[in-house]
Amino acid sequence: MKTVLISLTILATAVLFWFCKQPKYAPGAFPDKQLRWGSGGGIVGRESIFTLLENGQIFKAEPGGQLTELPKTGARQAKAIFKTATTLDLIKLDFQHPGNVYDFLEYQEGSVIQRITWGDQKYPVDAKIKDLFAQLKALIK
Repeated sequence: MKTVLISLTILATAVLFWFCKQPKYAPGAFPDKQLRWGSGGGIVGRESIFTLLENGQIFKAEPGGQLTELPKTGARQAKAIFKTATTLDLIKLDFQHPGNVYDFLEYQEGSVIQRITWGDQKYPVDAKIKDLFAQLKALIK
């Protein structure tokens, strides 16, 4: 009887894990909801761009447009970051004040993409945006 009970418990756990598993996306075949961040400018003018998906996958855009998958973060942490982005209403925020060197956040939901840039010392970005940017940067270290 104990063996049957243990076997059923293991089977139920495996089934739950299988149903709760997050989908894995291939580079370029991303879902509608994405959060991109990075920095750019300077003498070369090149941007470093990273993409976070809700399942925790992180991608880096390489020179030439190729996407490389980086070690992922937990789905819970990724969803919390997306919730913060939604709370900050990034999809509607219009803030375009890049300097010679700038940072950016880009939120995509379906076909709507909103990008904010900052770097001009005369126009400081909200501290909550900086905190979100710092959380995102911490994911790739």
